[in-house]
Amino acid sequence: MDIKYLSYKGVLKGVKVDIEKTFEKDGIIVYRFALKSEKAIQPSPITVKFSAPVTGFFSQWSPTRGVDRTLPPNWSKPTTASRLASGAPLHCFIGQDGINKVCLAVSDVKTPITIRSGLHETFGTVDYQVEFFSSMVSPILEYSAYIRFDVRELFYSDVIAQAVNWWDDINELPETSVPEDALMPVYSTWYNFNQNVNDEEIIAECEKAYKLGMRTVIVDDGWQTDDVARGYAYCGEWKLCKSKIKDMRGFSQRLHQIGMKIMLWYSVPFVGKKTEIWKKFKGKYLDNPENEWNCLDPRFPEVREYLVNTYETALKEWDIDGFKLDFIDSMVLTEFSDKDSKDRDFESLEDSLEALLAEISDRLKKIRPDILIEFRQGYIGPVVKAYGNMLRVGDCAYDMIKNRIGVIDLRLTSGKTAVHSDMIIWNYDDSVENAAKQLIAVLFGVPQISVMLNKLSEEHLRMLTFYLNFWMKNRDIFLDGELKPYNPECFYSLVEATGGDISINVCYNKNVVDIHNDNTIIVNGTGEKYIILHSEQERNVVYTRTNCIGEIVETKIISDLNGDWRIGVNPADILDIRVQN
Repeated sequence: MDIKYLSYKGVLKGVKVDIEKTFEKDGIIVYRFALKSEKAIQPSPITVKFSAPVTGFFSQWSPTRGVDRTLPPNWSKPTTASRLASGAPLHCFIGQDGINKVCLAVSDVKTPITIRSGLHETFGTVDYQVEFFSSMVSPILEYSAYIRFDVRELFYSDVIAQAVNWWDDINELPETSVPEDALMPVYSTWYNFNQNVNDEEIIAECEKAYKLGMRTVIVDDGWQTDDVARGYAYCGEWKLCKSKIKDMRGFSQRLHQIGMKIMLWYSVPFVGKKTEIWKKFKGKYLDNPENEWNCLDPRFPEVREYLVNTYETALKEWDIDGFKLDFIDSMVLTEFSDKDSKDRDFESLEDSLEALLAEISDRLKKIRPDILIEFRQGYIGPVVKAYGNMLRVGDCAYDMIKNRIGVIDLRLTSGKTAVHSDMIIWNYDDSVENAAKQLIAVLFGVPQISVMLNKLSEEHLRMLTFYLNFWMKNRDIFLDGELKPYNPECFYSLVEATGGDISINVCYNKNVVDIHNDNTIIVNGTGEKYIILHSEQERNVVYTRTNCIGEIVETKIISDLNGDWRIGVNPADILDIRVQN
């Protein structure tokens, strides 16, 4: 694959720009982009252009593209945006067989960067535009970053994993510790309670949640205010709303007696006009002062100390176990942000954001080493994962496709950090098979549940019990097995995880499964009522089929499995196939 550097555009007077190839070997090509200024400048966007031939391209992948996996023309230029608190600077073109064609990654995972890529219809090339400083940054004197192309013909997820390792090494990012509780199913109050949280109802729900295998409850928005308008005009003080939770420490202790950990939701940057502290931080906001709420500016040490102290105080006084820290991607420089205050100790917003995350992590871990910290898609990048131990899919209530995509996308870039589903909810009048598919969609992450357990029908409860038990029994394979997500262009039609002599295949669209291990487990997450087994050699197998509420409905021996074999399997059923010696 021939990667060509074309040109760059966008430069200020007195700024020297250098672009040079620094490495090329075994399918890895690296360029260095650098600039140096005679005086501190606030850089405008600078775009570096490359091209590569379009050979075997079928789809594209990046951490922020969502459902757009198509090949765009160069004039439409869809983007992969990245900064410290949002996304990651990586983009892949992939063949239909899942083999990597070109994977581009940029070493700088903090500065605002936008990758644009599109196919040139005349020349048969892909045009890359890597735009540095794509949104406002603080003044700088010099800057450098590496642009890495990987054109090795490896399975695309392996190439992405190596790019993630490259980020960690080149940026010397710390590896977060993941407590056992971050790997256990979670009960959430968001979709079922919304802002109308109630301590006694939550206790009753958690008594049932514990019996189902959940070990943490996240008490979401609403515990801090009587307001249920869903805005943030009352955020920022984080005082307990006693009409909803009478005594937070007593509430935590009751949950601990059940066996549940408790995490509280905080919208990190927001301070609303209807709070008493609004005036306290005048001049230390990032946004228009006319807004009903604003984002605090973490470049001020007073702001960082206020936020960290808020969490420290809650941890000590309320005996809670963790924090759901929301909306850090809302902190961006604007025309209203401070430009010259001597009270700031950072020029760079991105550096101050990292300092804030590090201070939160360090100080909370000194009090509780196994503290739970959750961040949400899209603030899921290399820096963020170093300071949180739970990364959750962005809100997508009822949408099993987005939840599936989100879980697998996060798994590909999150290393050992625990990846959690968005909170699972279904209509209580829906079929048990359709409800089960909400769980099937997220089996390769940690499930978060947000239905009213005490309102579930007996059949739905049996299904939830069965699938949570199935997930726990196979958790190590789902989370730590060798992961193979097939057909990203079809939103992962089949995902396989292998550990030892066991492979677990979850069919989402594709329902042909290769039998290549002694024990193959197949979950039918498709809308079809059959699965096709494929074996390259003659095997004797016995299979057990279990329905979604845990009933064994069929056991059968196949004495001459060779080639393809069709088995009737209802949606949401599980096949457990054992090769007989």
